[in-house]
Amino acid sequence: MQFYETLYIVDSNLENKSLEKTMTDIGKKLEKTKSKIINHRIWGKKRLAYPIHRQKYGSYVIMQYEAGDLSKMVDYETWLKLNNAVLRHMTVALNEKPEVYIEKENPGSNNKEIESSSDVQKENADSTSNDDNEKISKTSKGDKHENKLKTEEDSEKEEV
Repeated sequence: MQFYETLYIVDSNLENKSLEKTMTDIGKKLEKTKSKIINHRIWGKKRLAYPIHRQKYGSYVIMQYEAGDLSKMVDYETWLKLNNAVLRHMTVALNEKPEVYIEKENPGSNNKEIESSSDVQKENADSTSNDDNEKISKTSKGDKHENKLKTEEDSEKEEV
């Protein structure tokens, strides 16, 4: 089994309905190659490194799938290049099966976030390193305070 990931950029000015329509069209075309889509989600709107068709921003969409008929994949790639809705695309082979992204809703906000287990692990690692950094900065501040006291005591001893 071969797993692939395609990242494509579409016009950021598209409304949600037309963006969803573009995504479904691309998904249907991929399914004609007997491929199984694992993840197909909007990654977000980002500034492009350079203008493409006079566009400074683009909506990035990421799609991960298990390849089907490889002879039909060439036709799919050609169709994707000729598709006017897609500004650029890139397909890479993956070494292992990608994890399925699950949408989670935060209780404090109305926005939905997409997390994977690796994202959660990274956040946990970041939070522990931030806690460690806070401890280090607190101790270093305490050391500085102690150093000030010592220098003041030393200056008083010198005066006497």
